[in-house]
Amino acid sequence: MTSTDDQAPPFISRVRVQGFRSLAECDVRLGPLTVLAGFNASGKSNFLDAIRFVRDALAYSPAHAIAERGGLESVLRRVGTAGESGGKEIADSFLIALELALRPDGGRATYEVCIGRDPTDEFTHLVLRESCSLRLPGEDASFSTDLSSKRKRDVKGGIPGARLHPKELLLPVVGRLAPYDELLRALLAMRFYELETDVLRGLDDTRLRRTQLGERGEHLGQVLGLLAAQHPSFKESLDGFMRWLIPSLLGVDQRLQGDYATIQARFWTGDPVLPFWNAVNSNAVHSGDPYVEVFQSEQLSEGTVRGTGVLAALFQPDALTGAIPLVAIEEPEIAIHPARVAGLFDAIKETSIRTQVIVTTQSSDLLDTEEVHPSLLRIVEMVDGVTRIGELSDHTQRNLLKTPSHLADMHRQGHLRPAASVDGGQGPQQ
Repeated sequence: MTSTDDQAPPFISRVRVQGFRSLAECDVRLGPLTVLAGFNASGKSNFLDAIRFVRDALAYSPAHAIAERGGLESVLRRVGTAGESGGKEIADSFLIALELALRPDGGRATYEVCIGRDPTDEFTHLVLRESCSLRLPGEDASFSTDLSSKRKRDVKGGIPGARLHPKELLLPVVGRLAPYDELLRALLAMRFYELETDVLRGLDDTRLRRTQLGERGEHLGQVLGLLAAQHPSFKESLDGFMRWLIPSLLGVDQRLQGDYATIQARFWTGDPVLPFWNAVNSNAVHSGDPYVEVFQSEQLSEGTVRGTGVLAALFQPDALTGAIPLVAIEEPEIAIHPARVAGLFDAIKETSIRTQVIVTTQSSDLLDTEEVHPSLLRIVEMVDGVTRIGELSDHTQRNLLKTPSHLADMHRQGHLRPAASVDGGQGPQQ
């Protein structure tokens, strides 16, 4: 089993959330690689969306981030028991707090934001509190803002005398200046992937040069072309993982159609197994080589397209260089044959050496490899409408280290539970 002890510190090491959707209260520590494992509708996506909310609110505005999620009442947690109307009361505010590592040399930061409803209904929301602290080698900086009883933002630190609207954040303002600019750039660079097959297959205008994979799978062809031109060894690694996932596949490439890019794939059409690997080892895997046939995007299976998208998210150039500090992927195993899903984990683990990776999964098959160290797991479960997230108990981890083959079966049977509930009580010990 592989842990992450020899890897660089994760970009986000801790996430605290209160009152956000199904997350009444959680405090989750993250590593360079974290697997959020839980069954459908347990709240895995809500946890990732809390982190993404911070990115979106900073990139656009809190109002935009809230509107994109259906309005404040869709974001605030529903609490209590159903009344006569069958509904539940809605919390007044939510809080998201992040602890971060900005540099390998020990730079640290914290960022916290609390947003709530406006009792007067004059505004769609109010920023009740925002705080930031940076501890960089040779330089410290911090600010905090609180909403006063007179609906004014009292600012301490940051820009002296700054005046803020009750709906707006301060970090995008002070983020134009050092040292806050480093934190703002890093938070804005996080990427969260919910891949869609039709988008991955789509045509992309190459007159607009794209170096990153879009969060639904936009620009896949351009990313593959850029990898082949500038990072051929990583393009070969991507193709190597695809050969494991999809039998007889040789590689997936950019296909140019005028000013547009899409994807195509090379398949082996000769005798299977040994001749296939002889061709791979001799690099006779390109269009024009014997028994190599090219298939266009609309001819490719969903598993081929989605597998390519997942690997492109992991191996895209900006993830290789660290320009993307966090790559989060929702259910990378979708449409991959169950017998092959565990092969994805090797690619996920390889990427986590260069940038932090978080994946969600409800698949026991993704966990069916001894490469999944139990310390990488954060178990997610829904109990009475509340999402609970936690590590496995020490007892469970010790047992799984002795018998790693039991991990996938325990997940299938629902025997993996978070060690502690949100109220501090201990969960079931396995």
